[in-house]
Amino acid sequence: VVKSSGLTLGDKLRYPPGFPHYDYVNPDAPKGGEVKLSSLGGFDSFNPFIIKGNPADGVGLLFDTLTTSPEDDIMAEYGLVAESVEVPADLSYVIYNLRPEAKFWDGTPITADDVIFSLNILREKGAPHYRLYYKNIAKAEALGPHRVKFVFSGPKNRELPQITGQLPVLSKKYW
Repeated sequence: VVKSSGLTLGDKLRYPPGFPHYDYVNPDAPKGGEVKLSSLGGFDSFNPFIIKGNPADGVGLLFDTLTTSPEDDIMAEYGLVAESVEVPADLSYVIYNLRPEAKFWDGTPITADDVIFSLNILREKGAPHYRLYYKNIAKAEALGPHRVKFVFSGPKNRELPQITGQLPVLSKKYW
């Protein structure tokens, strides 16, 4: 089992564990100011996960995923809600270790139960593509409050641990 700060379909991760920021980010950039964004069309839903209605542009940005892909390493994903990831050589499962400091907007901690709830609710009541996208996840189980294991079915798939990392994490308490 390999434990890492991220996953890649390439040769190796561009960024080492604990990197302070992406190379293209300026941590000393000026703060403050104002930005105005526009969008064409309308919306009738704030839920971007269902097939009914037209969600507001950008509403999906309100939900974090287990991992995220940087702009300069598109074959890789690094922990966002997850602090680290563990994958065995046979690719039969993936374990995501959640950041203990990760919280929802209301201050409640993000837990393994929230991650499992997210997978199940998206497959049961979300838009149909979620059932297809996550169909090779046979089960998800909490190994602790901040540790979740996804067991895979079907043929060996090198991309499946990264697909799993793209899961948006929803608050079980809220939903």
